[in-house]
Amino acid sequence: MPPRVYGRLAAASLVVVAALSACAPNSDTGPSRIADIEATPGAFHGTVLEPPPGRPGLILVDTDGQEFSLTDRPADEVTVVFFGYTHCPDVCPTTMADLAVAHRQLPTEVREQVSVVFVTEDPERDTPEALRRWLDQFDSTFVGLLGGNEATQTALTDLLLTESTVVPEPDVPVVHPDTGDGPHDHGDYSIEHTTIIYAFGPSEAAVIYTGGFSPRQYAEDFARLAAAA
Repeated sequence: MPPRVYGRLAAASLVVVAALSACAPNSDTGPSRIADIEATPGAFHGTVLEPPPGRPGLILVDTDGQEFSLTDRPADEVTVVFFGYTHCPDVCPTTMADLAVAHRQLPTEVREQVSVVFVTEDPERDTPEALRRWLDQFDSTFVGLLGGNEATQTALTDLLLTESTVVPEPDVPVVHPDTGDGPHDHGDYSIEHTTIIYAFGPSEAAVIYTGGFSPRQYAEDFARLAAAA
């Protein structure tokens, strides 16, 4: 179980270690009981940041064309944030699949408090339609935000995350997802991006995940965060 981190410098060291995507985190998407996932007291599976960094002042447009603010959220909401892109060959689809399983494992009343937000770092290819189609494969309730280097740089810095960078000739061939809008030139570049998941809860709590967690562990942590409302 990851240790509690005391101080932002310690948190920064942990974040840097897992900052760039290289391989997919461990996945456990098999069936799991949901009845016993409750907000029981106990240590979090993820790393609790002390002091909490606070939600970044990030306002982006979602796939419906509406502004979405990470700070202006319901007081009882658990907001789970991940930065990536739909052409990602490994980490992004694996992470979103795990979060989708975790989301479904939550009791209904808790699930309604948890909002999973995917921020694309590739707005050139991830149009609102393409991003929505991709997210719907995992969970139609997931929020898709149109980010990118300029739009998200400050937020990534505030969260001690590495800025995303374009890789013109990636070692792993790019797989172009079906966007539903016919054939066109997607470009064969990839993007190096942080693999860390942030979960912001009520009372300014913040928990991070650096990979290797199961959907059940995410679900248990999200339930604990929601119980703090």
